[in-house]
Amino acid sequence: MLKRIRTYLPLFFLFILSTALPAQGNGNPFELTDRLPAEAAEATAVDTQANPFDVYPEREEEAPIVVTRPDAPQVSGTDNQTRSIVFIHLLLVLLVTSLWVLFRDLLQQCVRAITNDNVMTQLYRRRSGGQISALWMCYLFFLLSAGFFLYLVSIEFGITLPVTGVWGRWLTFTLLVMGAVGFKLVLLTLLGRIYPLRKELSRYTFLLMVFSILVGILLVPINLLISYAPESFRHSFLVGGMVVLAIVYLLHLVRGLFIANYYVGSRPLHFLLYICTIEIAPLLLVYRYLSNALT
Repeated sequence: MLKRIRTYLPLFFLFILSTALPAQGNGNPFELTDRLPAEAAEATAVDTQANPFDVYPEREEEAPIVVTRPDAPQVSGTDNQTRSIVFIHLLLVLLVTSLWVLFRDLLQQCVRAITNDNVMTQLYRRRSGGQISALWMCYLFFLLSAGFFLYLVSIEFGITLPVTGVWGRWLTFTLLVMGAVGFKLVLLTLLGRIYPLRKELSRYTFLLMVFSILVGILLVPINLLISYAPESFRHSFLVGGMVVLAIVYLLHLVRGLFIANYYVGSRPLHFLLYICTIEIAPLLLVYRYLSNALT
């Protein structure tokens, strides 16, 4: 009996010790949770028992990031038109500034000669080779500025041309102004050769050049106002520019009367024919064309 007790007693102790081993518990024997604060101990506790009923959300696979090159910006026709108009304005401002810096005294005399007949006479008599070249350069600027003004008028009233593009239409209107003015100068030259009016017509041609230079300078701020004024004021500035041009043209006719004052009293019929043929008829043709284009 005693021998059996000795045999089973060690087995009993081994069974008790096996159930009480710390390595078989839920905790990790290498974790010193007793020395940590309560919050840290809870955070380090790991549940080693797997529950087959726990459902864990699956991670969505992140879509691969594809780097694509941005497309080149597409420039519309309106942007090209705006850039061209800005460049033309800069070109005209640069030209008028250069002319004013180079020929300031001559341009000041031209401005004073508009209302002073003595200054006009002195400017006409003292013109020389270099001075007349400067006047022709200023006259060429008038053609460019007047052509751009007509281009803005065509945009406002919807007048179309067979030529497309800002530059093409600007140069087309410039050529139209050049053709109209050139036709008038050729006609005046022919009249001076046919009739004994060469001296008076030469002075009148010079007067026309001086007034054209003044118009070219005035059109620079007028064109800027028409282009960059608020939408509700553009039409008003356009009409105001036309009124200014009409006033300058009437002043030019009045100054022409002082040159031809002798022939106005002695030959009124010839003078009336000239006024109707050279001055009034082209304006009526332009008015007829604009009225047909707008209707």
